[in-house]
Amino acid sequence: MDLFEKLNNVAQNMGEEAANAVKTVGDYIKTTNGDQRDMAGLKVQLDMINKKLEVYYAAIGKRYVEYVENVTTDSTFDVSDILENMKEDYERKAKTEAAIAEKEQALKDAEAAKAQARAQEKFEREKKKLENALAMDVITVDEYNEKLALAQKKLDNYEILKRYEMQYNMQIITKEEYDEKVNEILK
Repeated sequence: MDLFEKLNNVAQNMGEEAANAVKTVGDYIKTTNGDQRDMAGLKVQLDMINKKLEVYYAAIGKRYVEYVENVTTDSTFDVSDILENMKEDYERKAKTEAAIAEKEQALKDAEAAKAQARAQEKFEREKKKLENALAMDVITVDEYNEKLALAQKKLDNYEILKRYEMQYNMQIITKEEYDEKVNEILK
């Protein structure tokens, strides 16, 4: 295979990778917007339930003030009718809060899966780049194997490396500690 054919193959592979990257970003935006819209709807619903419950609480307070002002020996403070009306709203509130917690966990899980998929895509791009470099005789087989093994270690330890990066970004660890931890994993 001559140099022109090698360059043509590299260019074709890069075009396919770019198209796949655009599709992945589009899918991510579409999913994220839908999930965020669902979460916003649940939070609005919870807010409406809480406002309705506040009206009930105010009614209980008002009834208590009236009771205190008109206390007689034979009267009792009774709000059982209001509490009965609140029962359904409390149940809806509990279900909505559970749905919000479930949606938050689903969003968190989806984001973790997307991050893992991005790490896998990054590995695949690196592998393709190395394959192209090897095919063009830019690197040796030993260099290819060494660099591919390093990329595989990064993928295999993605979660740990991500955690270290977050610790560094949050200034929990210093740059030196971060570098030391990363180097320990990647050696």
